[in-house]
Amino acid sequence: MNENIKPRFEVHKLKGKRQRSLVTPKIERDAKGEPVLDKEGNEKLLGGFDEHEESVDAGWMVYFPNGASVHVWTEEEMKRQGFLNEPTLVNMDTGDDAGAARGQSLKSRSESISGRGRSHTAANL
Repeated sequence: MNENIKPRFEVHKLKGKRQRSLVTPKIERDAKGEPVLDKEGNEKLLGGFDEHEESVDAGWMVYFPNGASVHVWTEEEMKRQGFLNEPTLVNMDTGDDAGAARGQSLKSRSESISGRGRSHTAANL
């Protein structure tokens, strides 16, 4: 029986910086521009949000064996999702864990499925 075994995910660090849209709640400010605090010491919220662009580290691309991929901005999120751990192998036919991963590339599979080559990736923007 020929088993369809692949790594559960593959991580690639992106180089450089990227512009990221960040959204923060609108807060009340005094005449000096300092946040106004409530009785508990929390900033008073006005309702709504302010959006701004910020230059941040480019982050990581995580590729999956089905050809999907996801961009992750922060190392904290990489840790939370478990992407900084060594990936295990998965049997794509059954979904069963198949042990430790070997040097196989999911990035090329993801790019071929989406029809995107290296020239179209975020790393080249």
